[in-house]
Amino acid sequence: MRAFALFVALLAGSLLVAAVLTYPAWWLVSLVSVEPVHRVMHRIAMLLALIGLVVLTRKLGLTDKESLGYGLPRREFLRQMGIGFVCGIGLMLPLTALLLGLDIREVKPGFDGAWLGVIAGGLLTGVTVAFIEETFFRGVLFTAVSRTSGAAAAVIAPSVLYASLHFLGGKLRVPPEEVSWVHGFEVLSKLFERYVEPLTFADSFVALAMLGVLFALVRLRTGAIAGCIGLHAAGVAFIAVLREATLVNPDTQLGVLVGNYDGVIGWAALVWFAVIAAVFAVLSRRRAA
Repeated sequence: MRAFALFVALLAGSLLVAAVLTYPAWWLVSLVSVEPVHRVMHRIAMLLALIGLVVLTRKLGLTDKESLGYGLPRREFLRQMGIGFVCGIGLMLPLTALLLGLDIREVKPGFDGAWLGVIAGGLLTGVTVAFIEETFFRGVLFTAVSRTSGAAAAVIAPSVLYASLHFLGGKLRVPPEEVSWVHGFEVLSKLFERYVEPLTFADSFVALAMLGVLFALVRLRTGAIAGCIGLHAAGVAFIAVLREATLVNPDTQLGVLVGNYDGVIGWAALVWFAVIAAVFAVLSRRRAA
């Protein structure tokens, strides 16, 4: 797990250095635009993490297409990505139907029915998020862990990290005249404020980890991240559309099925993702045999 530890250390180090640099960076930015201090800290952390990832992937020999998960010929890559997207729709439709059919979620009051714009926005978000996250989690990180610790670790460890990062916070509102060196570290502490009460999001955490396992199994089976990107894009698009056009019914007694993270991913999603992952794993073994 040395490779996995290196990537986690890189992310942690990026956050720590960003906290140190937040105040001078915020001061420079304030010369042209007043931005929330947490936004400045987050952008610095992302930039540092990106630079660090480039350096670390080169050091570990993970910059070739196969290691990144892009080793397939273009036509085959696009074919698998398309299949993954269609399967992603099939994955999310039953869950969506359950939430709407049981009145767990309902159309927002005043929603103007502009479905075309909502769907287009959801698709754009889905594709963008899928390419970025799958390149890291099921591309670079999967390859790094599998080379040093085996396939099982490559399926599980990145999936747990994938779920963990979804629950980072970090928003901090401070009057511009009061911003100081300490506020970068306050933002850093707020990143983990949800983890003070982990049971409040345990359902969503486990469900997201299971979804990560499903993506990793697809990566293991196909040898590329094309199918993962398609699945992920469809999933994010569905959730984006649901959150934009509907909300959790405040009168429902079944809200426990979706948790309080995003009103979609909860116990119901966990059971469904686990069933799909188990079926996929069994079918993959039979084909391999």
